[in-house]
Amino acid sequence: MPGNEKDVARFLVLNKGRISLDQIGSVMAVGAPGQAEGSYVEIPTERDVDILLAAEDSRKKADIYINGKGVSVKQAGASFSYNRLQRANILEVFRILGFDNPEALLHNLDKEVRNFHAGNLPRRNRPWRNFFSEQDFKTLVKFLMVQGSPNVGFSAHQAEFIIEAPSHGIAAENIKVYTFDEYFDQYKDSLMIAIRRQWIGQESDSEHNRAVGLAGKAANAPWVFNNVVGVPRNGWRQGFPAQDRKTVYFLMIEKTA
Repeated sequence: MPGNEKDVARFLVLNKGRISLDQIGSVMAVGAPGQAEGSYVEIPTERDVDILLAAEDSRKKADIYINGKGVSVKQAGASFSYNRLQRANILEVFRILGFDNPEALLHNLDKEVRNFHAGNLPRRNRPWRNFFSEQDFKTLVKFLMVQGSPNVGFSAHQAEFIIEAPSHGIAAENIKVYTFDEYFDQYKDSLMIAIRRQWIGQESDSEHNRAVGLAGKAANAPWVFNNVVGVPRNGWRQGFPAQDRKTVYFLMIEKTA
C-alpha cells in the first residue's frame, strides 16, 4: 500500500470506541478484507496492521472495513485517484460500463497519447471533458475507485465510502468521509486524465519491468514507441542496448488539489 492507508488504519485501531466519523458513526471495528465477498478480518491491535494489510491488491477496492462498511482510503491534497490504466484494458472497461462508441473514445485517447509523445501538447494532464461526458467520466471513476478493476471486473470488496486524511498528523477532525457521489461533486473540477510514461531500459528495475510487461501486450502497441522521449529520473540501465529502449505510456486519474 503506497499511500497513507496503513497510517489511517493504525489511527483508527488505536482509537476504537473513542472517535466518531461522519456517516459511519462511532468506530467500533476496523478490519482487513477477508476471503469471502464483503467479509473482513478484524485488526485487533496496531501491530497487526502491517500483517493484515501487507499487500496492495487492486482487486479489492475497500482498503479497510470500518464497522463492517468497505472504505477506500485516500490521501488529502493532490494525489492519484487511480493508477496505471493501460490501453489493453480500456475497451473492455468501456464495454462493461455500457459506454456508447467505446472504439471512438479509445481512438481519441490514442490520438492524445500520440500528440503528447510528439511534443504537440503543452502539458501531460488533460481535461477529462476533452474525452468524456460528465456522466461517463463519473461512471468510469466510480468503477475504478470503488467498484472494480480492469483486470478482474467488479470487486468482491467494493467501497461504500471514501475517506480522506492527511499524510501526517491524522486526527478525527481531519478525516473526511464521502460517498462516491459527494467525492465526485467535490473534486470533479480537480480531476485530470494524466498521461504518464515509463521506459524499457531505464535504471529502476520495477519501472523497467513494468514497461516490459506493458509493451508485451499486443493491445498496448499503439502506446509503445521505439523512439525515446524524455529522460528517466534515475537514468538508464548500464549494459542495456540504447537501440532497445522504448517509451511506454499509460493513463492515471490525478486529483490536482
